[in-house]
Amino acid sequence: MRHYLYIWHEPAERMLVASGIEFKDFIPALGKADGIVLRTGSAGTPRKPGRYQTLARQQLPAMAHEDLYACGSHAWADWHKDGQGKPPASLEADVAAMLDHRGALTPLPALRSRFLAFAHDDGWYLKLFYAAWDDVAAMLTGVIPPALGTLDMDALQRGGDGYWLQDGKVDLELPSHDIDSVLNRRL
Repeated sequence: MRHYLYIWHEPAERMLVASGIEFKDFIPALGKADGIVLRTGSAGTPRKPGRYQTLARQQLPAMAHEDLYACGSHAWADWHKDGQGKPPASLEADVAAMLDHRGALTPLPALRSRFLAFAHDDGWYLKLFYAAWDDVAAMLTGVIPPALGTLDMDALQRGGDGYWLQDGKVDLELPSHDIDSVLNRRL
């Protein structure tokens, strides 16, 4: 977690946008998943999908030490085994399209996932789609250190406003995908 948090929520899209949350902050929340599919680097095209890898739950703690910031962009979705105990197919076209931001912008049913995340410069920009608000609320409760401030989760769930948390103080902020403009005003 960075020394600040900028966050807003669009309930109709089941989408959270944030700056300040790094991939390693998600690892405890991903403990319920069997693993993740991860794309590092730029998104692909329909003719040449981006490369991605399937990581098992046991591999996730080591990811806390990976430099995803150096990858520039990355995308990931958690996955859960199917009824036969198998992970998703590693060459599944829907997974590649989803991680390349070309597919449906929701957690993919074939993965039985809770989260679908697109990030740039790990911790700088995060767009997180989710299946159930309770999963997001639990993840945020575990991620946001009290020293940043206390976020009103009910207000965040309703959407409409953005929030800036830093040094124990919570301020209203405009919702925006233009993270640079927010950070230039705040930092």
